[in-house]
Amino acid sequence: MPMPPPPPPAYQILSGAAVWTGRGVQSGQAVVVREGRILAVGPAAKLAKAYPKAHQVGLQGGTLLPGFIEGHAHVVALGALGDEVDLAGSQSLPEALEAVGAWAKGHPGGWLVGRGWDQNLWPRQAFPRATDLDALLGTRPAFLLRVDGHAAWVDTAALAEAGIDENTPDPPGGRILRDPTGRPTGILLDAAVDLVRKRLPAPAPADLERQILAGLDALRADGFTSVADMGIPAETLAAYRRLDQAHALPIRVFAYLDRDTSLMVQELRQPRDRGTAFFQVQGVKFYLDGALGSRGARLLAPYADDPSTRGLWVTDPAVVQADAMVTLRAGYQPAIHAIGDAANRKALDILAAAEQKAGHPRDLPPRIEHAQIVAPRDVPRFGQLGVVASVQPIHCVDDHAWTAARLGPRRLHEAFPWRALRNGGALLAFGSDAPIANANPFLGIAAAETRQDAAGDPPHGFLPSQRLSRIQAIRAYTSGNARALGRGTVIGTIRKGAVADLLWVQAPILKLSVQELRALRPGRLWVNGVEVPLDHP
Repeated sequence: MPMPPPPPPAYQILSGAAVWTGRGVQSGQAVVVREGRILAVGPAAKLAKAYPKAHQVGLQGGTLLPGFIEGHAHVVALGALGDEVDLAGSQSLPEALEAVGAWAKGHPGGWLVGRGWDQNLWPRQAFPRATDLDALLGTRPAFLLRVDGHAAWVDTAALAEAGIDENTPDPPGGRILRDPTGRPTGILLDAAVDLVRKRLPAPAPADLERQILAGLDALRADGFTSVADMGIPAETLAAYRRLDQAHALPIRVFAYLDRDTSLMVQELRQPRDRGTAFFQVQGVKFYLDGALGSRGARLLAPYADDPSTRGLWVTDPAVVQADAMVTLRAGYQPAIHAIGDAANRKALDILAAAEQKAGHPRDLPPRIEHAQIVAPRDVPRFGQLGVVASVQPIHCVDDHAWTAARLGPRRLHEAFPWRALRNGGALLAFGSDAPIANANPFLGIAAAETRQDAAGDPPHGFLPSQRLSRIQAIRAYTSGNARALGRGTVIGTIRKGAVADLLWVQAPILKLSVQELRALRPGRLWVNGVEVPLDHP
């Protein structure tokens, strides 16, 4: 178990870098830190005279920023990557199968677990099949999550373990893909994934703690000092609390519970922590629909490339509405996953109705997670209702190549409407959905600014009118997330009274080219006023 960090010097003055103001950067400024808090921000010479005995921290140019806040991640899944076969970036089915075979040889016995495949990157863009794995693994069960986490590729042994055959009905909120004879193909969508997932052996408590710490350490290495961990079950909550009690958490964690009735009854009766402790329960995560890549996102009209479906309601909207109201009344924050235009409209309807019935003013804005496909008439409702648009810019550049096929030309303009949301008064909060996408915030900022991938595609950006400025993107990773968490004056900002969660980069961040921005890495990091090591991968 890691030991708590040593106490910082009584007073520190950080100077020599341009300091983030929230609207840009200002040179010649310094920041005084005392006992984990920012005591003063002002002209460097003036503060040096006011605090002559303070420990001087000289920064060699560059930019001093608030520590970034990861607005939407899955910490255990990120930390477990080293325990699973990694299929991310596989360019063909044979390439994915080669990785599975190599992993199986090096890790014999038991379930083979992995994630990251994306059939949209493969030449035929067809879903893989159980029989593809059977030839490699025989009777060894395999469970391989798609890159978005909303579909699983399993083999015949795994189907048998779960008792799934041609007579198994689709579960509510899920779909078992079948061949023309009705036999399962080995692809499970959304709620159907859980039919096999629940058969996987649960990690031991020590392994769960190790995965949490590995995930948080990875985020800290990217420059994050806080994270919103979306959708944690009871076992993960217990592991977090053990680590918190041991002072072992390396960054702040704002946890959103799984929508589990017993867990909600247990936790929501407790008053919500409104402070800046290293761990707190913040709200509840709800799933309305699935993902666009696996055609589970719920659309108002059928998919352009599969007119037989409009996607899925992963959870009955009436259930989400009732539970969101319970969450609001308890003083906690509902966070509703909504990707398709139908799901976003329904999420807005749910939050409007739940807030009206909650019967008292709130001090914490409700959230919609992803908000990827939004009909134009629903865009201004985010601002009107005070709903946070929690978006992940990296998804746009990862998914742009096939988004048009899913939506068709008539509604493509609905995709990733960041500028329209902002212009309509919505609060933007940025994240990555890690490990579904790369957590690196500099890649996220570049994606928001260009709406292009690293190769410069598409040439002028995907729907370029929805691009954001670099300052707006940095705000969404700092003060935007802080305000979304109800802590806009104490994290995500460099101001008197805020916690001293600070990030220094050895470059003028607002002057870098996009290529230089993508290559940028954190230089120094302070969490609660204590400088921490940065172990870059």
